Amino acid sequence: MNQLLSWGIKRRKLVVGAMVFSLGVSMYYPVKSSYAEETTSVEKNVELGNVQPAEVTEVPSATQVPVTPEETTAPNTLVIKKKKCSYPKKIYKGQAFTVKGTIKSNHKLKSVEASIVSSEGKEECGVTKKAQSMKFDLSKVDEKMKFSELDAGKYTYEVQVTDTYGNHRTAIKKKFTVKESKWMWPVAGGTLGDGFRCKCSAHGGRHYGVDIKGVSKGTKIRAIRQAEVVYAQYHSGTSKSSFGNLVILYHGNGIYSYYAHCHSMKVKVGDKVEQGDVIATVGATGRTFGTHLHLELRKGPEFNGKYNNYKLLDKYRYKQFNPLKKNYLKYVR
Repeated sequence: MNQLLSWGIKRRKLVVGAMVFSLGVSMYYPVKSSYAEETTSVEKNVELGNVQPAEVTEVPSATQVPVTPEETTAPNTLVIKKKKCSYPKKIYKGQAFTVKGTIKSNHKLKSVEASIVSSEGKEECGVTKKAQSMKFDLSKVDEKMKFSELDAGKYTYEVQVTDTYGNHRTAIKKKFTVKESKWMWPVAGGTLGDGFRCKCSAHGGRHYGVDIKGVSKGTKIRAIRQAEVVYAQYHSGTSKSSFGNLVILYHGNGIYSYYAHCHSMKVKVGDKVEQGDVIATVGATGRTFGTHLHLELRKGPEFNGKYNNYKLLDKYRYKQFNPLKKNYLKYVR
């Protein structure tokens, strides 16, 4: 009984499998046959010229975009800071000015350009210095800044910096005026040394003039105003008070100017000189502690026509006065 039941179930499975197989075959062959007939029909129509073959669109290959190297230029973020920088506001014709201070930046600097430009836009002097650091000492351009050679007028002192990325910045841009003065400064450059009646150990309050130092031997000394040369020779004096090579000019109205410790004298007594004429050169002759110009202004009697008269050295008869206090000489630093 069980065997008959098992055989019946197997027979039923075989019948169902045969039916599924038959159905699959009948579905496959008609589709395949239809596709083959359609393909053959299209090929025949193309051959007969009834149908144009479909255009084949080529798929463009991906174009290779060139790789751009990374930009080497930093953003334009150059920042400049100034520390104790000096610039003139008002100076007098023939007067020098000392440039000093430090420029600092957030980028490494490549160059620093300093210049003086007139109100008409003409560059009176300029200098460019290399800089391979993030800071620059302005004293490096001071020597080229010829403030003492400027005529009266209005000017601009300007400092431009460039970093290693090519960025530019104006670090300093200041306007200043050069004014006319009746009495000009006697040398180009230099700094004010011992002043009138200075209390230093060397003079102890007995210094009756002003010293101009920081100038080299042979620097030209110019007449501070139109005058006549009344003294031009070596002043021996005493071992403690020799003026060395000394030139004295008489400017009229009892005013005399004294130029001491000169290296050489370029005029002789009786010469008439104009303001700015070269009368001597800076030196260290006589009683001195180094190369400098000792300048005095004195008030005394009118010149009596006696050249190289020793009485011209009499400080009681020809009394010294402070030229800076009396505004005969204009010195600004």
